[in-house]
Amino acid sequence: MIRLSSPLRTRLRSASALVLRSPSRVGPLIHLISCSLFFFLILFPAPLRADEFTQNSQYRTRLFSGGTLTIASRVGDIHVAGWDDPYVQVDAEKLVRAGSQSAAAPLFDKLRVVLEGKDKQVRLSTLYPSRRLWRPFRGESKLTVNFEIKMPYDADLVLQCIDGDVRVSGVTGREKLRVNYGDVEIDVPSVWKLKSFYAHTLLGYIQSDLHGTQQD
Repeated sequence: MIRLSSPLRTRLRSASALVLRSPSRVGPLIHLISCSLFFFLILFPAPLRADEFTQNSQYRTRLFSGGTLTIASRVGDIHVAGWDDPYVQVDAEKLVRAGSQSAAAPLFDKLRVVLEGKDKQVRLSTLYPSRRLWRPFRGESKLTVNFEIKMPYDADLVLQCIDGDVRVSGVTGREKLRVNYGDVEIDVPSVWKLKSFYAHTLLGYIQSDLHGTQQD
């Protein structure tokens, strides 16, 4: 015969009481989980199946030697190459993800490419639709702009990109590159002609191939 001491009996009664009270706690817990899941799906909806559609355009303006080209891009890859012409030429590829061509058309209109200024100061930027406070990142991944850019090789370059890979080749002016998420590749024709260079990326690598330098 096994006899239970009173402390154990007290613990058993407490455990039984806990089991009996637990169903009343399950309801609010399930409600809390459901509400959390609901708001998560609103902020970060599951992506539906979408196709990619592109729209190409070209922009051009004059930029003198020693001038500055400033680039502000949000999402997309950027390739900048130096050339002898005193002009900035931009080939922009808008890429949107949508369920159909008709659904993609208004997205192209909302995504703007702006090239302004000339001679000494030129600025290239991408303008996205204004963000809503309660869903700030909705549709952000649907809109991308990829750039192929030619600029005077001896002009200065200031570039800032949030998400995308950046490649610069043949530019000997002052270069200042900032990328949040993406890789940076620099191909300088001659280190002796390069005025100055600065590159920074938060998440990615920086690779430089300096031709014309003596290597051991």
